[in-house]
Amino acid sequence: MDKVEYLKEMILSGVNNLHNNYPHIDKLNVFPVPDGDTGTNMNLTATNGYRDIKDKKFQTIGEELSVFARGLIMGARGNSGVIFSQIVKGFSVGMKDATLLNPGEWKQGLIKASEIAYQAVMKPVEGTILTVIRETAEQANGLADDLDDKEFWTQICQFANTSLDNTPNLLQQLKDVGVVDSGGYGLVKFFEGMSYYVQNSKIVAELQKLEVNDGGNLDIDLEDVEFGYCTETIVDLSSNYVNKLKVNTIRDQLQLYGNTSMVVIIDDDILKVHTHALNPGQVLTFLQQYGDFRTVKVENMTLQSDYQVKGGNPNAKKGWSESSTVLKERNLVNQTATIAVVQSEEQKDYFEKELGIDLAINAGDKMNPSTNDFLKAIRDVDAKNVFILPNNSNVILAARQAEKEEKKSKVLVIPTKTIPQGVSSALSFEPGGNTSANVKNLTKAVKNVISFSIAQAAKDSVSDGVDVKKGQQMAIVDNKIIETQPSIRAVFEKSLSKYITNKVEILTIFVGQDADTSNVNDLRKMLDEDYNIEYEIVDGGQKIYTFIIGIE
Repeated sequence: MDKVEYLKEMILSGVNNLHNNYPHIDKLNVFPVPDGDTGTNMNLTATNGYRDIKDKKFQTIGEELSVFARGLIMGARGNSGVIFSQIVKGFSVGMKDATLLNPGEWKQGLIKASEIAYQAVMKPVEGTILTVIRETAEQANGLADDLDDKEFWTQICQFANTSLDNTPNLLQQLKDVGVVDSGGYGLVKFFEGMSYYVQNSKIVAELQKLEVNDGGNLDIDLEDVEFGYCTETIVDLSSNYVNKLKVNTIRDQLQLYGNTSMVVIIDDDILKVHTHALNPGQVLTFLQQYGDFRTVKVENMTLQSDYQVKGGNPNAKKGWSESSTVLKERNLVNQTATIAVVQSEEQKDYFEKELGIDLAINAGDKMNPSTNDFLKAIRDVDAKNVFILPNNSNVILAARQAEKEEKKSKVLVIPTKTIPQGVSSALSFEPGGNTSANVKNLTKAVKNVISFSIAQAAKDSVSDGVDVKKGQQMAIVDNKIIETQPSIRAVFEKSLSKYITNKVEILTIFVGQDADTSNVNDLRKMLDEDYNIEYEIVDGGQKIYTFIIGIE
């Protein structure tokens, strides 16, 4: 048997072994979203790739791998499936001149597989399939080029399994649930299938009866998490974009939309995009300008996680109510207006009634309003100049995207990253004032406030260089954990007190849902007895943070 046909049978053995294990891989799926489809996606991706080489004759190893990789890209599903396609793409590049399938050639393939896979992912995360391919390639590089083929593949599988077993130590989400990375597990099974063929000259048989997946596989608390939509498409690029469109052009725009898990691939005349989006229509509308859709897939990950997680996802069970989509005519009747993003109805009332904000968007504890949410708010305030206070660093991109897309009003985004910064900016706003002066004053106000918050640690971790134990009270300053204390009172006395200097004039204190009367009394007592300072206590109603305190 020539080496080209030998490789095809190796690949089929790997594809079959991946198929035989895909239900179990689904059960492990917790990162980046516990939607329970990693195994399914990798299986469908691999099967589609093999279909493209199954009945074809190839002259070279490089040609065969190239067609297999293209088939994987065209059929790639999910984050893991797309990354898997890029791993194989790397093999095809690294082994384009291979003739012997010896260890030296496979080592070149592994190096390129790691390199191209990492390039495809905007924000590579360690403890995933990426780590497994990289560490396997690095370890394999130390093997002799003339090593026996059987021993070489035994070592490859050992390296891959060792890397896989270590993934929970690199990614906290895996450690919390007690599983290894599902995508990495799928890659290991593919390698083990290929190795089986090398060791036994037999293809792993495709099993007809597989492990049953009845759901409820992960015991995690989703609280009010909404994952959005897994959005994937292949675009046949218009001729004017072929060999001209850059990956970063697509990535940068998707990031502005607030998307996550972005994998963008340009392969000759096709654009392949995978992303997690709260507004998939926005993504598809943007991509359509580059050509015609060949395939489109949009899946609700919140519904998927309802099946995968014990107890389900509370957001997956929410109902639907009809609302009017007719937009009222805009006359820009107001000269200026202000919009702020808040975490609760109580904060919404405070910003609107006490601070004079025209419209506060209650984004809940997730604080992830979409660009469309901002555009709707801009329409509602109907003003020539609209100031937006995002009040969260993760919200600024969506606000800036609304600034770009809004055609009638002039939108000005003030980069407030916390609720206290939003309060300080709101108090600096002059409704009848000059626009540029307001921008200057509001932006300056952000720098004059320290944002201090208190939250209880939900798990053991190391964050911002601080060793955090479950149940401890975290003192957080300007979104960074500075230290932990055993109680809220201790945070007041040992952490908060450091920031109340003789230059401080006032504290604005938002009391969260988890705070009790004794906590508030302790804070009052400390401020009244130890400091000559003004303070305002507000029913903040926020989750997660027991107290949010603005220090000015």
